[in-house]
Amino acid sequence: MTKKILLALFSCLFVFNAICTAATPKPNKEVFLFYKVSDSVIQCQNADEDMLSGAKELEKELVNHYGKRFIVQGIERIPQGILLSVPEYFSKVKANQSPFIIIIDLEGQGQSTTLYQNAFGAQKVGIAPSTNVHLIEVVPYADDNNFYKYDYGIKSYSSGTIAMGRNIFAAQTDPRKNAKNSIRGCFRDACEFNESINKYANPAAYEQEYNRFTGNFKPLTCALEKFNDDANIQIEKFKSWCNADESRKAFLAPLNIFVNNNFKINYINNLIKMGAYKE
Repeated sequence: MTKKILLALFSCLFVFNAICTAATPKPNKEVFLFYKVSDSVIQCQNADEDMLSGAKELEKELVNHYGKRFIVQGIERIPQGILLSVPEYFSKVKANQSPFIIIIDLEGQGQSTTLYQNAFGAQKVGIAPSTNVHLIEVVPYADDNNFYKYDYGIKSYSSGTIAMGRNIFAAQTDPRKNAKNSIRGCFRDACEFNESINKYANPAAYEQEYNRFTGNFKPLTCALEKFNDDANIQIEKFKSWCNADESRKAFLAPLNIFVNNNFKINYINNLIKMGAYKE
């Protein structure tokens, strides 16, 4: 049983990228950007922590990067404490424009490590500060008066380390510059299309990435809700099967490691393939 559990876990952890076959979609959607950030996100944009020039610099970066995904026709900051309705957002844009909301939060700091090895095999670890950034994109839909979002989760960014002789240094130690570069990194990554997805071999994954990149979040949300509903039924059925026999309860421990339903379903499906579990 232990061997089957380990094989199922390893199968969940190894995912191989397909060969690139699709190009980045060209911008064809006219949008007006609205961004919600704390004052610290704007202050870290310049050494003087000047809010006016910091806002201009951040807006320039946002327009530059999101211009790879959309035809950006304007940008405006919405204070964090202000909650606008769908009609209120549409009242701020022209008839041919779509509101697109960007929410950026700084979520603390951490460390990144880099392993160095010389010609003789001696190893040394370099440590650099990292900044955690949470990016969420939201699109209001006028047809059903709802907001649909894409949550990128909390990601850690670091400038890394550099080796000079026997010494290793953090490439950047200035907290302000680290925060600024991390913020830029989060929406830089969001504005890159994953061209490694094979459009023909994996059309479902390609469609999901295409919808994310083009800001078509409604079908993504509906698909995710359906998947979670179906997954929860499958997971509960598997739990019941495990609890029905004392010898099967060992299968539950690995299942509880995963938070994401995707990993849980992959784990269950791998057990099915190995003949350890039958639905």
